[in-house]
Amino acid sequence: MSKIRFFSPGLQFRKMKYEILPEIERVLEAGDLILRGDLEKFEQNVAGFIGVKHVIGVTSGTDALVMSLKAIGVKPGDEVIVPGLTFKATAGAVETCGATPIIVDVEEDSHLMSIDAMRAAINLKTKAIIPVHLEGAMVNMEKVFSTIKTWDDVYGHKIQVIEDAAQAFGAEENGQKAGSLGVTGCFSMYPAKLFGGFGDNGAIVTNDDELAEELRDMRNHYKGTNKGYGGNFRMDNLQAAILNVKFKYLEDILRRRKEIALLYEDGLNGLPLKRPLLLDGRVWQDYVIRTEDRDDLYAHLATQGIETMKAEYPFTVDTVKPPITVILERETLRIPCNETLTTPEIFEVIKVIRSFYE
Repeated sequence: MSKIRFFSPGLQFRKMKYEILPEIERVLEAGDLILRGDLEKFEQNVAGFIGVKHVIGVTSGTDALVMSLKAIGVKPGDEVIVPGLTFKATAGAVETCGATPIIVDVEEDSHLMSIDAMRAAINLKTKAIIPVHLEGAMVNMEKVFSTIKTWDDVYGHKIQVIEDAAQAFGAEENGQKAGSLGVTGCFSMYPAKLFGGFGDNGAIVTNDDELAEELRDMRNHYKGTNKGYGGNFRMDNLQAAILNVKFKYLEDILRRRKEIALLYEDGLNGLPLKRPLLLDGRVWQDYVIRTEDRDDLYAHLATQGIETMKAEYPFTVDTVKPPITVILERETLRIPCNETLTTPEIFEVIKVIRSFYE
């Protein structure tokens, strides 16, 4: 077993268990399980933190994307632009709606969607764009909207923006948080996420009143209406109660992960590998390094008991990924960066990486 885990949910739980266990007991004894007060409190907490009017707690980040696409009317025959360097759920959500994901390349330094590639892919079939705020960093949304406005002015064809912020809870650009700029923002509260629960969870954020009402109805089968069939996309109240406990520690989590990133920045300096950009407003969902020796480094760390993850996002076998995306998937490695790690453990990771090159 690895001596330094990439993610340790058990350790995370032990740090909060004397607050979490009473909340679990309270919820279960009251029988407050579905669409109850703890979920409302979670939605209020996230709305205040992100700076939006509405939050809809849902079953996963994937369902958040599917619901958002359905709510804006994405259908067969439509195209939705997504970056190649993203978890397959981004493109998969588009496929689920019967539309076609148009895969575009990313910037080599930032790993984020290339605005030039996005601009070149827009056409009259384009219904939406899903910028992915990857590895805790935000796509330049000002350039995204500037491109769309130019297109709208020429063709009168409205293109919507749905933000995939699953890896960027709390990231900022010009004082505005990830998720708050598109027609919706989609978050994952999967356990390994920076603000994750202890099960599958997600959230949609929006400032659109009508869209928020539609999404709330959709997550609950459109119950009591004749709108359609929707689905069971509800975040359960028990998970919301747990996330409300963790929310109290969110600023500490963000701060500690930044401390770890700065330790890596200093400790890995001078090695023949590329470190992530220290962008203003970035959060540290992951610390991703790049090296041509990625597979050998991965194996070296594993032999020393250090768990890492290759930053690969395979799509379907018939998907042709763009060139920079292919290179980055072959050369990037996620190293441990979660807030439960101690400083001596971070120094150990640095020492082992340095030993590989020295």
